[in-house]
Amino acid sequence: MKDFKDLVDALENIQSLESKEQKETRLKSLKREILKLEIAVIVIGLIILSLIVLPFFSILSFSFTSVLAILGGVALIVKAFKDGDTLETEKYFLLISISNDKTQDKDGE
Repeated sequence: MKDFKDLVDALENIQSLESKEQKETRLKSLKREILKLEIAVIVIGLIILSLIVLPFFSILSFSFTSVLAILGGVALIVKAFKDGDTLETEKYFLLISISNDKTQDKDGE
C-alpha cells in the first residue's frame, strides 16, 4: 500500500510542475537521487562482501555482530531498491511529460 501511495505522490508531483524548466530541474534532481542510491548500494554491497570474505582469510573474526551487520546491509539494499523503483517510475513519467511538452511546442509552431 505504501508503494502505491508513493507512486501517486510522484505522479501528483509531476502534475504540479507547470513549466518545462521546472520539469527539467526535477529530472536533474531525480537523476542525482538515483545516483546517490546506486552509490549507496555499491558501498553497502562491498561492505557486506568484505564481512563475508574477510573471516575466511582470518583477517576478521566472524561473529554475531557480523551476521547482524550483513542482515542490516541486505535490508538497506532492499529498501534502496524499493525507493529506486519509485524514483525511476517518477523519472519515466517525467520524461514522458517533457516529451509531450516538446511535441506540443512543435505542433504549436
